[in-house]
Amino acid sequence: MIRNKEIIIFFMLFFFIIPQETNAQKHFSIETINGITVVSNPKKPIPKNGLKKRIILNEELSIGEIEGDENYMFGAIILFNADDEGNFYVSDFDNKRIQKYDPKGKYLLTIGRVGQGPGEFESLSHVQFDREDNLYVLDRISRRVSFFDKNGPYLRQIATPNGFEYLYKNSKGLIVGQQIDKHEEGGIINYVMKFGLFDENFNIVVTFQTYESKVSFPSYSDESSMAKMWADIFSQRAFKPQQTFALDKDLIYFGFPDKYVINIFSAKGKLIKKIRRDFDPIPVTKKDKVIYEKDEQERSEMLQRFPEHMRKKIFSLIKYPKYKPAYQKITVMENGWLFVVVDSLENEYALIDLFNKEGRYIAQFKTTVPTNNLFFKNGKAYAVAYENEFPFVKRYAIELQEYKNGKWVKSNIK
Repeated sequence: MIRNKEIIIFFMLFFFIIPQETNAQKHFSIETINGITVVSNPKKPIPKNGLKKRIILNEELSIGEIEGDENYMFGAIILFNADDEGNFYVSDFDNKRIQKYDPKGKYLLTIGRVGQGPGEFESLSHVQFDREDNLYVLDRISRRVSFFDKNGPYLRQIATPNGFEYLYKNSKGLIVGQQIDKHEEGGIINYVMKFGLFDENFNIVVTFQTYESKVSFPSYSDESSMAKMWADIFSQRAFKPQQTFALDKDLIYFGFPDKYVINIFSAKGKLIKKIRRDFDPIPVTKKDKVIYEKDEQERSEMLQRFPEHMRKKIFSLIKYPKYKPAYQKITVMENGWLFVVVDSLENEYALIDLFNKEGRYIAQFKTTVPTNNLFFKNGKAYAVAYENEFPFVKRYAIELQEYKNGKWVKSNIK
């Protein structure tokens, strides 16, 4: 009799428990819909070999000083890139210059200076490289793109339309960027932001995302109205989805994280793949709000001019969403894996989702490496890190690990 019960229990487990696990795996699917490859992933990672994975980034080089040689001291805001030889090009927004360093972090030369003339900057963005391997930088204030030889000499410039942002030339010579059009009527300014692919004359070729934002400007003599206006501005920015994108060879990865969907376009702007993941939204916590308000106070010069009671009033009126966006930013590793920053807390951690080249969700892990300006090149990872509120340029060695026999061991990135 006992033996019969054991057999019955075994078959119950087989028919009820095992199929449930199998069904969970079936949440991963690849199908073609209207000529587009759609990859759907479940909430939890499903690595093909069944082993948990994570990426470890080990710091191997740091460039920057808090005090000392001015060639190694940066302003509060920096962006940077690296060329194929491993040289660093650091855009220093405050000092309006580009600093070049060799692969060992040695200062080589300075490109540009503050000003409005050829080769000078009023503002500057990331350094990028064109098909001739010259570097170019967008100056939003001067509304132009300046081109330089990698050894420093100024080459030429082209004008950009008013309100043009995020200028990146892809492999086909088209421009990935955003055009912001502004219309004012009745004390309300309506911003229409169109992100997509533009030709060399800045005419839109393919639109990836269009969204609008409205800001009302009341009388500055009314303190309450002014506080509400600023609160509305911050409310529109606080934990709201923002476009994120990455270029990888002939592909453009684009996401607007109101949903967990990442679109992949060809270099000419044809949508060829969608990567999706089921997810549980992450709530906005009190700690998140405190950090957001601190960041806004440090970032906004206008806000710093207000008396303390005014700042408190503004922040008390901010309307926060219940949940954060589905993710924060995307970047692509050199092997085609998608590195997605889901969430982060300043100076504490970043939560990462990892997808392989086909779009399969293979890992989730936390890292303490900063994800600001994070990118992968030359078999390395690069990022901007802040130490005592001063920025440093960092380079990291990349290591993939798998969890085997109760411990993390090194594996191969394929």
